Amino acid sequence: MGRHTEREIMNTYKPRRPAQLKPDQIELIEGSDDIAQSSELAHTTATVVVPLREDFTIDAAGRKRLLTIIREEGIDSLAETWVASPADSLPGILWRGYLLREWVRRFPDEASERFTASRYSGMTTVAELSSVSDPQTVRALWDEVFAGNFTGDFAHVLRASARFTEFIGRVRPEWISDDAHPLATAVTRRDTALVRTALEFRTGGELLIRGMLS
Repeated sequence: MGRHTEREIMNTYKPRRPAQLKPDQIELIEGSDDIAQSSELAHTTATVVVPLREDFTIDAAGRKRLLTIIREEGIDSLAETWVASPADSLPGILWRGYLLREWVRRFPDEASERFTASRYSGMTTVAELSSVSDPQTVRALWDEVFAGNFTGDFAHVLRASARFTEFIGRVRPEWISDDAHPLATAVTRRDTALVRTALEFRTGGELLIRGMLS
């Protein structure tokens, strides 16, 4: 597939309520960096993954195509549409969850080492230790989310992610320390990135409970 400019993409994608994602619009997801600039498409793909909004629906063919992409290729292509989304939105929260899941999946030793260091740092109480999930448990929660059409307790996923990132961030608040790292992004390369991401997960959970995460 050829590359598309942002203007071309936006001319092709004309959002409406309910959103009707056409096959050619779905195809734009794959391999296009520019597509991350489309807020409407980001929300559409996010809603397929975690269907929170009753007023933001996709026609059956479009939903099926996106779920097929997830099943056959994984969540990566859809995740590209969430990159530019704000932290207080569903696609923005999913982008942070995607980064966390990928970090634990691709660098399990680093995640485990940092978790262990935090456990024995003397900076947490027994009650806190019992409430924090280990890296693989957090990954498993996001694996379920990113299987597509999630109907579980998303608030629990966000709470567990907030506790985990805050927990390991107490010892080392930075997340990714090198621009050359495969997961170096605007989110992971921030100062005190883990602490800030923990707050974003927590805020996202509060918005979700109040019916304001979209």
